[in-house]
Amino acid sequence: MGYFAHCFKLTLGRLCQQRWLLAGLALLCFLLPFGAGRAAEVLLSRGVDFQAVTLAVTAPEGDGVPQKLEQFMGGMEDIAQYCKIVSMDEEAALAALERGEVTAVLALPENFIRGVMWGENPDLRLIVAGDRPLESLLLLWVGRSACDILSAFQSGVYAVLDLYEESPPPGLDREDVVFDINLRYITLALDRTGMFRTREISAVRTLPIPLHYALALISYFALSAAPLFVPIYSGDWLRPQRRLRAAGRGTAFGYWSGVMAGAVFLLPLLLPSLALAGGGAPLSLTASALGMALYCSLFCSVCCLASRSAAGCGAAAFTISLAWLTLAGGIVPPVLLPGPMRKLSWLSPVAWLMELAACPMGYEASPSVLILLAVSGAAMAVSAMALYRRRTDSGEVGL
Repeated sequence: MGYFAHCFKLTLGRLCQQRWLLAGLALLCFLLPFGAGRAAEVLLSRGVDFQAVTLAVTAPEGDGVPQKLEQFMGGMEDIAQYCKIVSMDEEAALAALERGEVTAVLALPENFIRGVMWGENPDLRLIVAGDRPLESLLLLWVGRSACDILSAFQSGVYAVLDLYEESPPPGLDREDVVFDINLRYITLALDRTGMFRTREISAVRTLPIPLHYALALISYFALSAAPLFVPIYSGDWLRPQRRLRAAGRGTAFGYWSGVMAGAVFLLPLLLPSLALAGGGAPLSLTASALGMALYCSLFCSVCCLASRSAAGCGAAAFTISLAWLTLAGGIVPPVLLPGPMRKLSWLSPVAWLMELAACPMGYEASPSVLILLAVSGAAMAVSAMALYRRRTDSGEVGL
């Protein structure tokens, strides 16, 4: 233990020579995550401006259905949010479509309402502008949804009529049954919002938006700090290790002193950042920060030992950490990631470190995340020790 403590002290002293790099990393860890988190919260909470589409409804002369649709559907709040309906004659509607005053024209056939009530399903014509594909797709989706609702309602109407045909109640005319059941379903359609329960879903899943981005960037900066540790894994720092092996001292002492020094080096950066991000009990917050620092130090040691230069080490750490950050939803919100990427997000160490960091802040970390951190950390330690031994045995002192 005395030998290990001496190696650790010397290694930590070597790292402390990187004062300017340490100051730059501290600035990034303290300022950028919180600024990015607040900006993301404003952006995702505000949403985007959307101008409702305008649908002109036409019908044969003398048919009052377009006016009724404008009156009733205009009063339906959920539809009015994205679609404005106006009644017009066909020539005026087509002219307005050419001028861009309306988004599309819906041409109703004669006796449209009667055909729907009696299950004839008359054909409709929807005329859209070729230079507005997004609005046309929206109207197509609305039309399909309306067709699904209409089909479900008609199935209910037919079921009621079948029951009526089996045993007609005395004194109840079939036309009255058709009228009453259609009126009942129309009422259900108008009051359909009461059938659903609205639930808000965060764009970043469980954590608040500022905390999600703050923890993601803090983890990313800690993982990409590998170039800071190049001096203790290359050059003349490894030269004595080969001689010490001949004296019976294994390379494990040198390697683990570097890992522990790196963890202690990162701890003053991570602990204040986590405290500013969400706080928590001091003991649990320190434990989480220490776990993150140890894991990031192991990753940095692999990058340093697998690369042959500081530039290569920085490029590898930056590329891998950036990929993990993207996979964890630290750039694009998780709900906006493609489906295959969302399914693979659990493989990102940035996501694991975020869960570990959020534990003292009142959020639970799943046992699988802790197991993944332990297993992957052990795998990195074994690989890095093999690389460390190989580098000291080869006598590479010019790196």
